[in-house]
Amino acid sequence: MSFKRETLEDGWVRLTGERCSYTYLRPRPGVVYVRIKGDDRGELGEAPRDELREDLRRYAPLELFFEMDESTGANLPVQDAWTEWFSTNRPALKSVSVLTRSKFMHVSAEIVKLFSRTGELIRVYLDPEAFQEAIQRAAPDAARLIWGQ
Repeated sequence: MSFKRETLEDGWVRLTGERCSYTYLRPRPGVVYVRIKGDDRGELGEAPRDELREDLRRYAPLELFFEMDESTGANLPVQDAWTEWFSTNRPALKSVSVLTRSKFMHVSAEIVKLFSRTGELIRVYLDPEAFQEAIQRAAPDAARLIWGQ
């Protein structure tokens, strides 16, 4: 598994593989925004979940926000890894919000939600405005940091 981890000038952290990338922003302690792009075939291994380890240790319960509008897929082993991670870390999570307008990725997110047995912990958004409002409630400066608003 070959990938690159870099800390960008604006404080974002990016994991980049051949087909996908995960970009992390922490607008405040206990809130993590993750933008996923591309087709995740597992080339990043455990790195996308490992990136959250220190946040879990220091700031639990976490509020996680995943923007997946530019994600084109995740294979079954990747979905299973996230399902297991959400299930295992359930006590350390306050909420998980997922934005995707792709029908395929929406179904994938709902499957992870179902099989992680986390109930209403995971919320899947199709409406970007509602997703942005949820982030604003968690971290008032987030919109400016994420979308430059």
